[in-house]
Amino acid sequence: MAEGIVFTLALFFAWMWNIKLFPLTRNPFRDIFVGTSGALIPFAFFVFIISKKAENIPLIGSLRKTLIMDVRSLFSQAKLLDLCLISIFAGIAEELLFRGVVQVKFGIVAASFIFGLLHFITPAYCILATIMGFYVGTLFHIYQSILIPIHLHFIYNLGALVYLRYFIKS
Repeated sequence: MAEGIVFTLALFFAWMWNIKLFPLTRNPFRDIFVGTSGALIPFAFFVFIISKKAENIPLIGSLRKTLIMDVRSLFSQAKLLDLCLISIFAGIAEELLFRGVVQVKFGIVAASFIFGLLHFITPAYCILATIMGFYVGTLFHIYQSILIPIHLHFIYNLGALVYLRYFIKS
């Protein structure tokens, strides 16, 4: 439901400020490649955060505990199809709003900070989400294609959720 609201807000503000969101790309093969490749760096960092090696690192250790105990429990009964749908809806809705509308209208700094604040689970998670917003926003700025952030967000979320759900034991 939340992603439906975010999607509706993206469409409304794009219409209100005359921002063109579609077509998502003019070069789908390049953008899917860049989005997939771009997801590897944050996913590798996510895997590190979840690892035992990160347990005693300040801020990261508490983030690890939150991800394993709280976030994992939210998805403990989810099926693979559920994780796919959650990931694609989040990727589309959030990137249309944050990169496609907020970044276009107010810039990468505003879009990244708002993205981070709206992903506030813990202070460390907020900081990482803000950094992720800068990273994804930079790719959007360089390639001028909203499909890249959408696809990157989808691939990252799906990888992280599948990893949490199926590979991490409490």
